[in-house]
Amino acid sequence: MILKKILLQIRSEREKFFLLFAMLCGFFITAEYAITKPTSNSIFLAHYSVKLYPYAWLLTVPFNLLAVTLYNRFLPRLGCFRMFLCTVGVTMGINTLCGLYVQKFPPLSFLLYVWKDIYVLLMFQQVWSVIHTKTEMKKAKYLYGIIFGVSGIGAIFGSMVPSFFAVKLGSEHLLYMTIPLYLLFIAAYHQMLKRSDMEGSEALHVKNTKGGLQLIKTSSALKFILFIVVLMQLSTTIMDYQFNTYLQERYPLQDLRTQFYGRLWGMINTCKLCLQFFATFLLLKFLGLRRSHFVVPGILLGNAILTLFQPTFAFITYGFSVIKTFDYSIFNIIKEMLYVPLKTDEKFKAKAIIDVFAYRSAKAFASVFVFGMQFLSPAKLPYAYSWGPLSLFMVWIIVVFLFLRRPQEQKLLEA
Repeated sequence: MILKKILLQIRSEREKFFLLFAMLCGFFITAEYAITKPTSNSIFLAHYSVKLYPYAWLLTVPFNLLAVTLYNRFLPRLGCFRMFLCTVGVTMGINTLCGLYVQKFPPLSFLLYVWKDIYVLLMFQQVWSVIHTKTEMKKAKYLYGIIFGVSGIGAIFGSMVPSFFAVKLGSEHLLYMTIPLYLLFIAAYHQMLKRSDMEGSEALHVKNTKGGLQLIKTSSALKFILFIVVLMQLSTTIMDYQFNTYLQERYPLQDLRTQFYGRLWGMINTCKLCLQFFATFLLLKFLGLRRSHFVVPGILLGNAILTLFQPTFAFITYGFSVIKTFDYSIFNIIKEMLYVPLKTDEKFKAKAIIDVFAYRSAKAFASVFVFGMQFLSPAKLPYAYSWGPLSLFMVWIIVVFLFLRRPQEQKLLEA
């Protein structure tokens, strides 16, 4: 009934096809990532163990800075589609290279692990920047949940690959299965861009604008988005490290660990699908966008307290699953809606800084916390890591409260 109502509001056939191809883009991104993420994590653990995770996070910062700098520099010159082709081409090359030689040359697992955290955000950045230019706020609360929901379906399909084929084929060979998905992704992105009124003139929309950092400095909305993104990623990364510490001990064999990863992510993707299609819509309908920003840190705070008092593998896995489910569903949807009323250059350049560079560079700050806990409380690890997310969720709630006290921000978040 809701979907029928939404479709009736979209009278243009061009806009309907735009949304169709936008959904397909999300589907292919998450389907591919559901293969690459567990595979790269498992391969990295096989060669270097969880102790080197913080060093990989630190290495992410210069890679991230380079990627965002090149993206913002060449986007006005190349335009959206050619910039997109460059990103896809590099990613396909890295996946193929690692599939062929990572066993003989283990440092490639470092490259794969670092790049997989950067490229997926570049992909989403290039898709969602286009979506934001075609969406009104009154439609976003209906459409964004559906677009993310279709992405969730893609993630479920993708997670079946490591779940059922990791042990049979070997983890490295799973990377070859991403190539057909990228080819379909290219076709879908081209068709979406063709119906967005940006093809051929997309470079003009982001040309001669301020730099991304300058845009963030002058916009309170962008500062708020930056704060909540960093807080979410700091807490997620710390819980990720804690979870992988337990996981490495429980599943020491690479392919069995990849299989567990795949099945766990299949469950996470199923849960987030329900939140994307149903829970987020109901949340926005009854609470509105402003109050919804209290829900995510509030629930995660309660979850962090639970894992603090029950630091077993089962509860740590549960806590990790919950934060990942919220990160890829409710949090991302209400975060993306904040970009809708912003200017075009803010949706492209500033968004690239926040959703690519800041998103992943937050891991470097998480590595500082991990090193600190290893130095201060080596006897209480990995239990001591639970205090990090607990503190961050409390800070998050305070940041949301302070931001929403301002009348101009309340007006911005009306939905």
